[in-house]
Amino acid sequence: QERELNVELQTEEIEVLQSIYEDAFQLKANFDDADGVRAFTIAIPGRHAIQLLIHLPFGYPTTDAPVAEVYESFGLTNAQRDQILQDLDTIFQRSSGQVCLYEWIEGVRDVYANDEDVDLSSLSISDSKEGVQEASRATMGQEQEEDDAPPVSFISDPQTLRPRVRTAQLVRDPEREARLAPLIFHGKPFTDRKSTFQGHACPVHSVEDVRSFLAILMDDRKIERAIHNMLAYRIVGDFVIKDNDEDGEDAAGSKLSHLLELTKAENVAVVVTRWFGGILLGPDRFKHINTAARETLEEGGFLAASILNHSKKKNKK
Repeated sequence: QERELNVELQTEEIEVLQSIYEDAFQLKANFDDADGVRAFTIAIPGRHAIQLLIHLPFGYPTTDAPVAEVYESFGLTNAQRDQILQDLDTIFQRSSGQVCLYEWIEGVRDVYANDEDVDLSSLSISDSKEGVQEASRATMGQEQEEDDAPPVSFISDPQTLRPRVRTAQLVRDPEREARLAPLIFHGKPFTDRKSTFQGHACPVHSVEDVRSFLAILMDDRKIERAIHNMLAYRIVGDFVIKDNDEDGEDAAGSKLSHLLELTKAENVAVVVTRWFGGILLGPDRFKHINTAARETLEEGGFLAASILNHSKKKNKK
């Protein structure tokens, strides 16, 4: 029974990782026979070109830790390699028999992914163009002395910088909302075990646009009363502004952010609504959240043609 449980948990985890990382995930071996062991690689973007190779023993996750190695890398020291693997052991020890690879992979990405995006979750400045530019230069180590540079405007309430689903209606901009409302695309809802998922997407070019998009959605009582409305957005200009809101579904917002990055979606905000049906879905809920978001982005025309063509080729295989 423990073997069957582990197989089920591993299958769910692999499906979630495939859904999130797509081309960065490569399955190397599966349970082809009674003695088979699952193995796969995860590519970490950035100048180190890290490839993580992971083997899942039969006892994972209930008793045995996953076996991992830094399969490929460029310029990593032995100490850095050892630390990556030590982090996996630490995370597994506190996982209490639950799957743990997503947390570990995200930790490696946080340290080594060569991401020059400006992540609003780490900022506490006003959302004026000058303020964000100043924060971007400071974050990327490129701050320069400029006599005529505008001062950074610090604020005590980060809500004015970070749009949030449940507070978006506190500040309204009727003209902006009137402009954005016709541009909002609502995906097709689908249901699994009485839980219904639906994606919504809107072109955005500022955090004010994101806030107005959310306010419009929350005016719909059915959407507003859903258990979760998970948000991610990515605005591309001279630099990239991105952020997310999990709205109570732990890790869902970051998964949506990664989807926008992987699909190279630009100047778009996506929200996935979940109406809970009373049955827990486990890791399947993340697969459905990803599917709802991606299909909405595709059907709404928010993805580049090259991404769409690649996706169609994958689906034909």
